[in-house]
Amino acid sequence: MRAMTGSAGDPTHRAAVIPPDPNEEAMSELLEPHGEPVARVTRDGERGVGAAPRDAVAVNVQCPRFTAALLTREASPVHGPRARHLLAGKTVLVTGAAGSIGSELARQVQRLSPAALYLLDHDESGLHSVHLDLHGQGLFTDDTVVLCDIRDASAVRTALAATRPDVVFHAAAHKHLPLLERYPAEGVKTNLLGTLNLLEAANHEGVSRFVNISTDKAADPTSVLGATKRLAELAVTAFSTADMRTASVRFGNVLGSRGSFLHSLAAQVARQQHITVTHPEVTRYFMTIPEAAGLVIEAAVMAHAGETYVLDMGAPVRIMDLVARFLAMTGATGRDVVFTGLRPGEKLHEALFDSDEVSERTRHARISVVRQHRDRARAIAGQVIDEGAVMVRMAPAAIRARMMQLLADAPARRLDEALERVVA
Repeated sequence: MRAMTGSAGDPTHRAAVIPPDPNEEAMSELLEPHGEPVARVTRDGERGVGAAPRDAVAVNVQCPRFTAALLTREASPVHGPRARHLLAGKTVLVTGAAGSIGSELARQVQRLSPAALYLLDHDESGLHSVHLDLHGQGLFTDDTVVLCDIRDASAVRTALAATRPDVVFHAAAHKHLPLLERYPAEGVKTNLLGTLNLLEAANHEGVSRFVNISTDKAADPTSVLGATKRLAELAVTAFSTADMRTASVRFGNVLGSRGSFLHSLAAQVARQQHITVTHPEVTRYFMTIPEAAGLVIEAAVMAHAGETYVLDMGAPVRIMDLVARFLAMTGATGRDVVFTGLRPGEKLHEALFDSDEVSERTRHARISVVRQHRDRARAIAGQVIDEGAVMVRMAPAAIRARMMQLLADAPARRLDEALERVVA
């Protein structure tokens, strides 16, 4: 790989050129044994109207075998007997079921023999796709598909009263960091207040286990995304009771998820555009979609008192190394890489733990746990319930500042006091 530096000498002005490394033989080894292609190298004779340009590469980046090979990981999750015992014969609700993690959770839960599996999302087309995948038809002739926006507290209460789940996997969220920096109120409405809506309804309807999907950006958050998800973790801790066991599961980027870096990379390569990377040394934690969903289910087995379970994601991956591996695997010709600079709220290197968190091992080799301070969590959740409606009307900078202040200072009010005012 050869790097070229612009006159400014700043990472924003650099471009790296990755030399041609066609590797069709290696790619065919990945494709052929299973019969179903995960990538296709498009050449002159295959171009049609509207097709990708010459030597473009079309890749199915959501194929588990492709992403597993890219990360040199196993694609298929393995569930222990405790996971089957947790879900077999139970009623399970998955929120964000149309998304990458939510839909994969639904697929894996279905294989563990639940009595009923409900799919909740506000994306009707996505729900149709998941329902078709799970049942072989998308006719919506039963009530297992729930069209609902978690930001609507009344709709959430109605949905949980109708489905009466034993176990809730909460994957619905806004996740695009730059968008939430621009529209922080939307992040608060969905990631924080939407989670509170679900927790309140779950508590009322007798849910026995509530598992929240979090992100590594919640560790020492520097972004709106991270702050909303960290506050959501604390809300999950606050709502834990003897009757409703709760937990959050924190992990990094899921390779191949909808709207992820891999989608952008594949599109730019296919269109023969420059590849954009924020910084030459930026690293991220990565997992495959099946791997992450499988470990979420294993963590759910251990959920007890609002802990945060953190998945072992291996070593951080340098994005430039991932780009080079992708090009080698797909046999793409040389591409320029343009460094655009880190965006507001982004870190050069992510962490999986807060600087003041102490992690402990669990009985699962790839899952560690952080035990949250419940009184502090209840105090903060109570303050969010008090202020949520006002917070979303604040100026963007004020919303960011208030969330960071909440995370820095535990207020005096408690969750039960706030809930009493809501009920009243």
